[in-house]
Amino acid sequence: MISDEVLGMFELSNDLLFGRIPEDKYRYYVEEPLRLGREAAEKVKGAGGIFALYEEAGIEIIYQEASGENYGVSFRAQSEYGKDGSAKVLMYKQSIAELAKHSCDYVIGEEEALAVHHAFIIWVSQREIKDDRTQPYYSHGFVSDYLEPVQLVKLFGRRRQAGILRCSEIAAHAFAKEMMGLEILPNYYDYTWLMAGGKLRREDFLEKARQFEEMVRMR
Repeated sequence: MISDEVLGMFELSNDLLFGRIPEDKYRYYVEEPLRLGREAAEKVKGAGGIFALYEEAGIEIIYQEASGENYGVSFRAQSEYGKDGSAKVLMYKQSIAELAKHSCDYVIGEEEALAVHHAFIIWVSQREIKDDRTQPYYSHGFVSDYLEPVQLVKLFGRRRQAGILRCSEIAAHAFAKEMMGLEILPNYYDYTWLMAGGKLRREDFLEKARQFEEMVRMR
């Protein structure tokens, strides 16, 4: 089975600043968000389930019959935020059903729940203003705010830094895995969907997993 760290590398490699991460820091930028996601799940387990957390946080869930595809990318859920602090999550039933069809062991209800879990922790990690509804999960800012920034190219003689935003996605996957009791990090199902649709060759996926396994061992 592919490890959480390797699947975390798949996510990390999609960050716009991936090329700025030193090779000996790959493991750090994977393991830390995985830890944060797991810890967030532990803090809310037994709190009445994910939908109770949504209600407590005041997040509205809206179901859309259509696909969430946009510019060739298929979204299962998207978050929207109001200037007044309100939030809602759009759930795309057609996209969820597509993923469920290629996810082997999981039925449509579980795929829907997986998307809901993922969207919830992304909402928590991306709120600019923290209040008593989000304090139990993260006390401030993005997941990347907890991690060391990467160094960017100097501009006008000044050194710049930036966070790795994909760390929020890695934490969200870890949160969903723990809350749902999954055996594998859920972004794996994105790749089974791509392979089933002929958009990714299985041998290419496995070769990339092998490369990431070696990369994540670097210290």
